[in-house]
Amino acid sequence: MTLPAGPPRNVSRTRLVIANPSFRRLWAIGSASSTMRWLETVALGVFVFNLTDSPFAVALTFFFRMIPMLLFGAFIGAFADRVSRKHVLAVAFTVLASTYAVLGLAALMDVIDVWHVYAGAVVAGLVWATDFPVRRAMIGDVLPREQVGTGLGLDMATSNFARVPGPLLAGIFLTTIGVEAVYFLGSVLFFTAAAVAISMDSPSPEYSGERVSPMRNIIEGLRYVRKDSLIVTVLAVTVIMNMFAFPYQAMAPVIARDTLHVNALLLGVLVSVEGLGATLGALWVALKSNQSHYTRVYFWGSVLFLVVILGFSRVPWYGLALPLMFVGGFGMAAFGTMQSIIIISATPSRIRGRVLGVLAVTIGTGPLAALYVGAIAQALGAQIAVMMIAIGGIALMALVAVLSPSFLRLRSVEPLGERNGAVTGSVDSASTTVLNR
Repeated sequence: MTLPAGPPRNVSRTRLVIANPSFRRLWAIGSASSTMRWLETVALGVFVFNLTDSPFAVALTFFFRMIPMLLFGAFIGAFADRVSRKHVLAVAFTVLASTYAVLGLAALMDVIDVWHVYAGAVVAGLVWATDFPVRRAMIGDVLPREQVGTGLGLDMATSNFARVPGPLLAGIFLTTIGVEAVYFLGSVLFFTAAAVAISMDSPSPEYSGERVSPMRNIIEGLRYVRKDSLIVTVLAVTVIMNMFAFPYQAMAPVIARDTLHVNALLLGVLVSVEGLGATLGALWVALKSNQSHYTRVYFWGSVLFLVVILGFSRVPWYGLALPLMFVGGFGMAAFGTMQSIIIISATPSRIRGRVLGVLAVTIGTGPLAALYVGAIAQALGAQIAVMMIAIGGIALMALVAVLSPSFLRLRSVEPLGERNGAVTGSVDSASTTVLNR
């Protein structure tokens, strides 16, 4: 007699992850935050461009949105390893919700100016800087290690799906109500996220009780990163993507209006199509994630996204841009999902916040790129600026492949002390030295 087959292993694992109440709350918070992030990325870029007619002013919006990651990511990570992470989330979201309520009133009264938008972007950037060292570290805390890949895959899938309704709502709000609708919706979503965070029953980080300065905690995190060449390579790719891929987003409103000749609503559709591709890609990762493929999916997904950005810089009409950005979404999903999965899987819980804080700093290099992309666009045009950064990114990814060949052969992603060096080994130690320079 043949017994009926049980449910597929990946489906069972997904059900176990979703059944975890703490994960569901963190998942909901991430979904609300991501929806608002993509809504405001499009809406504020279009609003500032229409207000100033300056590509550099649009790039400054991206700069102020990202600079807190670079300046404060490591400090937030060190702080989050010593206190209740759920309280950090609750306070951060409450501050941002209050800020957006004030900005919504300013827009409604027609007294909002560019500097108000920039100030709000800085506050939003501070809150986003808590996502990696706080919220995603909490996902690693509440899930067993074997479920972390699935949990982060689901989290990234919904984060990417937020890029579908977010940009569409941005286009609708700007063409019907105005930018005040963006800020008021953000205020509601972030107040709700704060309430969900404070209701969580989550484990506290391991803490010995010894008083240690934040700087010492940061140094400890940097030392751990430095001795693990796997993490060093992941961070090197992260810097490349944030310096040479994602800054294209700052120029998307400029290219949409001046080259593709579409309005805010169609720009929202374009960004949403990319989000749909990213959603499908992240779902594939969640269901099919396997440690033996983590590093290759991460690397080649990053290369794919850079190639698509290069193509986007040369697209002459809107109809061709749509399928191109859909394909690019798969590359973005592979990069974004595997980035968190690899770091969390390769880091012990006690130091996870600090290492994710270092990751936040590498993500925060994006604002520096926004400045030179905006300057190039102001002088030579947005298309040329995007083309130049994409070519530079592809060249640097080729350099990473040369310096860290073992990264693409890695079959096991675990904390350094538990990693099985016999399974093709870890990333070349020589590569670590080069990439740390």
